[in-house]
Amino acid sequence: MITPLKQLLTSFQGHKAIPAFNIDSFEIYQAVELAVKKTNLPCIVQLSAGEDKFIDAKRLLILVKKANIDGLPIYLNMDHGQDTARLLELARLGFDMLHFDASSLDYLTGLSRSQEFVKSARQISPEIIIETEFNRINLSGSEISPDSFTDPDQAAEFVLTTNPDLLAISIGNLHGVNTLTPEKIDLDRLNKIKQVVPPSVLFTLHGGSGIDLDAIHQAIKLGVVKININTDLRNQYKSSLLREINSTQSDKIYDYLTPVIDDVTKVVIDKINTFSTIS
Repeated sequence: MITPLKQLLTSFQGHKAIPAFNIDSFEIYQAVELAVKKTNLPCIVQLSAGEDKFIDAKRLLILVKKANIDGLPIYLNMDHGQDTARLLELARLGFDMLHFDASSLDYLTGLSRSQEFVKSARQISPEIIIETEFNRINLSGSEISPDSFTDPDQAAEFVLTTNPDLLAISIGNLHGVNTLTPEKIDLDRLNKIKQVVPPSVLFTLHGGSGIDLDAIHQAIKLGVVKININTDLRNQYKSSLLREINSTQSDKIYDYLTPVIDDVTKVVIDKINTFSTIS
């Protein structure tokens, strides 16, 4: 029996986080499933709009449901969804979680549309986990200013109005990995946000690939229960695939891809174990 995601996230508050891995390909999904089999620890798999177009969320849903039947604690999320019709379709199909990203909208429009979306999604699936986002999370390589970070007072207003389960915060975390300077997240700001939002609202940290381990642990203590990982998996996949193409003589595709899956599995296991045990 798989623990409901809402119950799991609530139990994690303050001492654990669940990793959420973007699925770019079937091989990356295989790596995640292997890691969960080996650790018996939970994770989320998720799709961005581009990944949904490439893979089709319905296909990934079938794989996850099969894993659940086999007793594997894997949950399914739509990441950075902006098409509410698509998100509500996925709610009807049985997704565990949906992320509505209103960061491309002005604040008041995003507030209104997020409120409408949360209400509609919960009418379809009362137990579904909903993550919202109202201010854009910066990309690696961009100029970072604290002015772009989540404002605690706006965060309080936003969650009180929209009533999500999770809020995606911007505190210096970046999509991608900044190879020039390490990411430095503003833990003081996170603490201020934590003080003004209801204790039932938990936090998601996007861009977890480039953040220092100690900072990750401190963020978990302050209420981060979900950490998104994408770039680390993509980078490992690409480097391992290039190695195998240049060194493997076989014409069998699985001879190339099996070592790649093994390498990505090691990265996934490291993330799952790291987020599940903090000092």
